[in-house]
Amino acid sequence: MRRFLLLVVALLVLAAPAAAEAKTVKIYVLRGEALSSVKRQAAAGPEAALKVLLQGVTAAERKKGYGTAIPSGVTVTSAEEDDDKVEVELGGSFAAADVSYLARVAQVVYTVTGASDAEEVEIRGRTFTRADFAPPEEYTAPKPPTKKPAAPRDPQAVQAKLAQLGYLPEDAVTGKWDYRSQQAVLAFQSWEGLERDGIVGGMTLQRLDGAGRPLATDRTGAGKKVEIIRGKSVVLLVEAGRVVRVIHTSTGVGNNSTDMGTPSGTFKVTRKVEEAWSVPFKSWLDHAVYWGTGLALYGATDVPAGPASHGGARVPMPEVQAVFDFVEVGTPVRVV
Repeated sequence: MRRFLLLVVALLVLAAPAAAEAKTVKIYVLRGEALSSVKRQAAAGPEAALKVLLQGVTAAERKKGYGTAIPSGVTVTSAEEDDDKVEVELGGSFAAADVSYLARVAQVVYTVTGASDAEEVEIRGRTFTRADFAPPEEYTAPKPPTKKPAAPRDPQAVQAKLAQLGYLPEDAVTGKWDYRSQQAVLAFQSWEGLERDGIVGGMTLQRLDGAGRPLATDRTGAGKKVEIIRGKSVVLLVEAGRVVRVIHTSTGVGNNSTDMGTPSGTFKVTRKVEEAWSVPFKSWLDHAVYWGTGLALYGATDVPAGPASHGGARVPMPEVQAVFDFVEVGTPVRVV
């Protein structure tokens, strides 16, 4: 009897369909606003890879600056492969109209094409390929505006005072009034609560005479840190509790929102990239300094007097190198 039962069990095992064998696959997540691959175990085929992608990043990966634009709760309805195309249907809030939509589409497209022989992925009736999200072959750095700003009566004296207060570096005291000087004035006006027009009028001159160097919100500790003061539109570079530079910035229009906002909190620099490609916005970020899971300080041509970014913190092109050189991976970043 025992021999008979063993025979039956063996026959049942042989008759059962073989479980899908797991293999190593690449899924595509975000590091900053760029795509980056991580390895996972999944069954063969695009649908299995997608299901693993929707599980998100691990805690260890998140600490290293990896993240995902795909909201929790998104599910795979189907992923049907037909010749060189995979038609994907996703449930949940995948199709939400926000600034991260193209980033999550890119994650799906790269993951699906990596897990199949397909070159095209159809999502919500639109066909995408990897080329839709690839950066241009050549990097083009943004340039400061060429329009000459209105100069004060004594440019060098104003520059010297701004440098004394930390709004300009000493080598910017040239007597020639330029975009960098104008941006320093905007930072000063923002900090002092004056009208932000970048023009050195009577009120600005009067306030310059009696102004002191800005103070950091956290003046403890001996190391370096960065403070982004959204309400004042300034970035403070702080060393040993003292503000060494004050730089004008434009943060996210969404305030604390994760969609086009610059959320407050305490973070750390996760990486530095001289030429960073933004997948959702299809643009270069110059000398990007990433904190948290994707937001960045970066050089921009247009840094207006108020929030205007999609979440990161724009800084003037002449100043972004100073920020980039000041920080290291691990430098604390405080957003208030």
